[in-house]
Amino acid sequence: MSAQSLFSKKNIKSQQPDTRSGIMEELNLPPEFISFIRKNARNLQIGLTCIVVLALAWIFYDYYTELQENKGASLLASAMQTEATDERTQMLASVVNDYSRTDAARWSRLELAHLDYQEGRFDAAIAKYEEIIDKLSTDSSLLPLVRTNLAQSYEEIGQYEQAIAQYNLLKKSIGFKEEAHLALGRIYIARDEPAQARKEYEELLTTMNDEADPQLRSRVQALLVSLGDKKVMPTSQSEENKE
Repeated sequence: MSAQSLFSKKNIKSQQPDTRSGIMEELNLPPEFISFIRKNARNLQIGLTCIVVLALAWIFYDYYTELQENKGASLLASAMQTEATDERTQMLASVVNDYSRTDAARWSRLELAHLDYQEGRFDAAIAKYEEIIDKLSTDSSLLPLVRTNLAQSYEEIGQYEQAIAQYNLLKKSIGFKEEAHLALGRIYIARDEPAQARKEYEELLTTMNDEADPQLRSRVQALLVSLGDKKVMPTSQSEENKE
């Protein structure tokens, strides 16, 4: 008889419940959880493999990033110790090109801009300073310093409107307000606009507190006197009159 009997040993064995016991049963895990694990074993294995691969990739990326930072910093340090300008420029450019995503590359760009400024290449310096500013966040502590350099570069080539715009932004930065007011006064005097210069100096005086540098206060007062403001006397003269 070709049809297999329902009561054959093979058929009876296949219909018996699975009583296998594994580690999950030994741990007394819920049957539903065990069933889910066994039904989705392949997908879970794939997911676990992906997690391991991602973790290893992240570790390698951290290692690679740290290695790049160290190499860039080392090359930057060597460049800063090089006295020959041409050689230093070449080394700084190598930092920018080979380690572009590192902090060393950012400082190298800034130093290259400084070299252009020192050599009188103000247009090239301006382009570099603007590129650096575009890549800095608004809360970066480096931003006011670069903006100061940019404003000075504009001032050097007589582009006063651009310089004024940068100095006005600097007035909002802590630690750069005084320098910005003085620079604006200097520009307005160069443009033969004494009223605007006086306004900058007076605004600076009004923002000074009692703990302000007395030498700076005397300097600003002297600048106002030089502009013909007779109401303001230098600190030394005021003290003599009090005596």
